[in-house]
Amino acid sequence: MSTLIQLLLLGAKNPIELSTSDLAKSIDKTQQTASQHLLFLEKNDMISRYKIDGKDVMKISDSGLEYLVSVNQKITSAFEEINTNDINGNLFSGLGEGAYYISLSGYKKQFISKLGFEPYPGTLNLKVSDISHKHFFDKISKSKGILIEGFTDKKRTYGNVKCFPCTINSKIQGSIIVIERTHHDSSVIELISPLFLRKKLNLSDGDKVLVQVDI
Repeated sequence: MSTLIQLLLLGAKNPIELSTSDLAKSIDKTQQTASQHLLFLEKNDMISRYKIDGKDVMKISDSGLEYLVSVNQKITSAFEEINTNDINGNLFSGLGEGAYYISLSGYKKQFISKLGFEPYPGTLNLKVSDISHKHFFDKISKSKGILIEGFTDKKRTYGNVKCFPCTINSKIQGSIIVIERTHHDSSVIELISPLFLRKKLNLSDGDKVLVQVDI
C-alpha cells in the first residue's frame, strides 16, 4: 500500500490533480505500474477518481483513510513496544585491558563511592546488532548517567567514564560503562560487576546476554 501512503503525502486526503505520469515519477515506477496501482486502489474502494474541467482528479476515500489510520496505529504500537532499556548482546573476549583500567585507584575509589560496589577487575564485552544498538544508545546519549571523573597520574591522563546501573541476565546487578577513550567501536557494550560474571553466569564466547538498564 506504499502508493496509497504516497497519495496521502501528496495531499490526496482532499481532491488533488494528479496524472498517472506524475504519480509514476513520485513512486519511482513506470507509468504502467502506477496505473495498475491506481486501478487496484480504485477497485478496492481506497480512492475515487474523476475529471474536473478535463483534468484528472483523485481523492483517498473514507475507507482508504480508515485503512491508513489503522496501519499508522499498528506501526506506532509496534515502536512503543520496543523497550530501549533492554538490550541483548553476544559475549566476546576482549584484550584484557579492562582489568587494568578498572583496577586503577583513581577509578576504583569512584566506582565504590558512586556505584556502591568494588568491581571485579575486568569487563564483560558484548557485541550488539546495529538496529538494537541505535535504539539503545539514542536513549543512553540523552541520559546523564553516573560520571566517573578522569584523572592524571605520573604516567598519563585517563578520560571520563559514564556509568549506567543495570541488571545482567535478570540476576546480577552491575553497570554499563561508556569510556571516553576506548579502542572498541560503538557497537560494543562493556559491563562491570562486583562478581566474575563469566563464572557466575557460566558464560562462554558467543553466548547471548540480556542487559536491563536503569534509566
